[in-house]
Amino acid sequence: MAEKLALQPGEEVLFRAPISLVTGKLATRTGKCYVTTQRIIVDSESFAAGAAASVSIISRAILRKTKALGARRQEISLKRLGRVSLGKYGLSRTVDIPLEDGSQLRMVLGNRLTKRFFDALDDALARQEWERVPDGEDSWRMRPKM
Repeated sequence: MAEKLALQPGEEVLFRAPISLVTGKLATRTGKCYVTTQRIIVDSESFAAGAAASVSIISRAILRKTKALGARRQEISLKRLGRVSLGKYGLSRTVDIPLEDGSQLRMVLGNRLTKRFFDALDDALARQEWERVPDGEDSWRMRPKM
């Protein structure tokens, strides 16, 4: 995985869960999603690393040491989070977050984890005096609390 998660002063982790990160129609990466009081962080590794792990934990450790995993970290500041929505990926639901570069972060979490993700997001937003408000069916935008 990517480097160790370093928290800012006063920052707390509110949610941590394994995810599948959708990168194409049939392509996914494994990883972890964190929601902190200040940001959303997604650490992912390449498919090759996941395949190596299923063959041998030792080969995964070797890949990590050589940095051949293709590990990637994406961070989204809650202050820059504009929208979040639910989408579909096969039979699963995704949490979709548009990014500033025009791309989209798509995470498959499962029903219980999706609820926990949104509970943590709402808690984090409330701590910054922001809120998530409906912007259509299964779609929300962020705004300062009124």
